[in-house]
Amino acid sequence: MNRRVTLLIATLALLVGAMSACGLYRHAAPYTESTNLVVPVREIAPYTIITPDMVQERAFPQAMAQAQVYRSVDEVVGNLATTTLVPEQLIYVHQLVAPQQFHLTRDETLEAVSFPIKPEQAVGAQLRIGQRVNVYHPTAQSNAIGSELVVSDVRAASDGYLTVTVAAPPDVVRGIIQSGANARDSLWVTLAPMQAHVTAQR
Repeated sequence: MNRRVTLLIATLALLVGAMSACGLYRHAAPYTESTNLVVPVREIAPYTIITPDMVQERAFPQAMAQAQVYRSVDEVVGNLATTTLVPEQLIYVHQLVAPQQFHLTRDETLEAVSFPIKPEQAVGAQLRIGQRVNVYHPTAQSNAIGSELVVSDVRAASDGYLTVTVAAPPDVVRGIIQSGANARDSLWVTLAPMQAHVTAQR
């Protein structure tokens, strides 16, 4: 009799153990299985256009893919960072935006204006979409015509000049147009100090 009871108890214990193991497997599977997600390889400053060398794919638990994060490098390359991205941390969808959308949706009160400028007077032709710049006409005034202007586009013209497009308030746009018309070669564009970008984000 005792032997039968022992066998019964052992059988019940095995069944309970098997059911518990199945339940644990179902709940733990998302954490034991892995998937590739995108992370920065170094710190990426706000208003930076993402290039392939800035990011990589790294294995994370499958459950992490349920968040609104990027899953492949191709999804992030060419987009603009709207906040500081930290190395090895997941990149969330709201942290990137297409450069054109960034310009058009951030402030609908701004105008877009294009003007020609010598490459050597535009940070050595190193301007990129999404950067913030100051525009000067040093022969006419000491202060900047416009500060913290977002670069919307940069194109090389056939005459050797660059055509720079920025988003700016209407009064700044008028100042740039008037300065450019009066002194085509007198405009200078500088990269705005990074500290100003950080302060503006807070």
